[in-house]
Amino acid sequence: MKIACNICVVNRSLPNLAHLKKKHVKSTLALCRHPKNKEYCLMLFSGHNKNGTKYPVNQNIKHVLTKFIHEGKCTIQIKNPEHDLYIQGDAIQIKGFLHLFKRALEGKISDKELTCSSMAVTPIKAKDIAQTKLIISRRSEYPIKGFPRTLEVLYVNNIDRCALDKGILQLFKLRVLNLSGNLIEYLPNEINKLACLKELNVSRNCLGKASLSRWSWIGGELCKSLVLLDLSRNELGFVPDQIAKLHSLTTLHLNDNHLTTLPTSIGSLRHLKVFSAAYNRLTILPGSVKMLRLQSIDLSNNRFEQNVPNGAGIFPRPLPACSLKEYAGKKVLWARIPFPPGSIPTTLIDFLDHAKYCVCGKACFGVFVRHSHNLLLSTISEMVSTSADETVYVPIDCHFCSLKCFSSAFHKRSRYPIVR
Repeated sequence: MKIACNICVVNRSLPNLAHLKKKHVKSTLALCRHPKNKEYCLMLFSGHNKNGTKYPVNQNIKHVLTKFIHEGKCTIQIKNPEHDLYIQGDAIQIKGFLHLFKRALEGKISDKELTCSSMAVTPIKAKDIAQTKLIISRRSEYPIKGFPRTLEVLYVNNIDRCALDKGILQLFKLRVLNLSGNLIEYLPNEINKLACLKELNVSRNCLGKASLSRWSWIGGELCKSLVLLDLSRNELGFVPDQIAKLHSLTTLHLNDNHLTTLPTSIGSLRHLKVFSAAYNRLTILPGSVKMLRLQSIDLSNNRFEQNVPNGAGIFPRPLPACSLKEYAGKKVLWARIPFPPGSIPTTLIDFLDHAKYCVCGKACFGVFVRHSHNLLLSTISEMVSTSADETVYVPIDCHFCSLKCFSSAFHKRSRYPIVR
């Protein structure tokens, strides 16, 4: 029996840090038996070792570590030579291989089950290795029999697909999904069950035609996994407040849409580093952007107002006390407690999804102070991109959850000049 997998070979006799430079390489691992003496051995092939390495099995296995077998990972420790084989691959194939390997160690394999000689073993051909990446740029390339379940990277570009294939929703190993250049109007809710998905590119589609209810796919497993989201060139008239649920997001592109405002929750994306919303119709930004600490921001070619009053001398009346419902909502959003559909009443989900966010990062609902002033973009981003005739100041619409936050914001802003 032989399987295709990725293997890192580490010599235990070398210094402990030596294995850090090692990488997993595509390999073929085979279990075979000599036709005469009936002794078992492991044969390991790779691109750098086409002749193969033979490891005797009888009385030569130190440990077989299977703690992460459900993730397709295991380790076989050899006594002589002192090698550790770190194996990664398809969980089902590895489980089947280890089951047969265990029976070989116990001497319970019959002659009919394993008759292969180590001299006859050859590496698995490249065409027979499970496919992990697929690029489709023509309709004729679209798979008729469905997608390989082993796919980790999938590109389906410029073929005018009108909807997402249901087969893609079964690719639970998918890490990168690029659907740019199609005619997709909405994404199905089931896409948020892809727990490994890190990058989602749906630029140059028609998501702007979808109603707000069609954005309920934002959430689920994507809250923890998704780090890149590209919604550029979709004729979007709005971005839903639910985008704040994507807690791990580091890159967000909203370029070339019809946006006049951004969701007030955008500042709660604590890990966001790259943000672009160029070529839109933005006139003002939500005050929560003051919480962002970006590496780069691109807001060029928008319609920002340049004459926003600074509100000097203005101090609002004392705020009323929040209701218990608001206090509870603030705690839930601050702790980032998930609330998937069905866990709480729909009215409460809508209540939480449409929260406003103070510059301190806390949510506010019906009790807040609202005020606008100018923001120097270099205070939230290391690199700022604007048009040639635009300044690096933009107006922001702030919601303050308390008078303390309101007065603190004006105190800090007094250190920066106000553009009129």
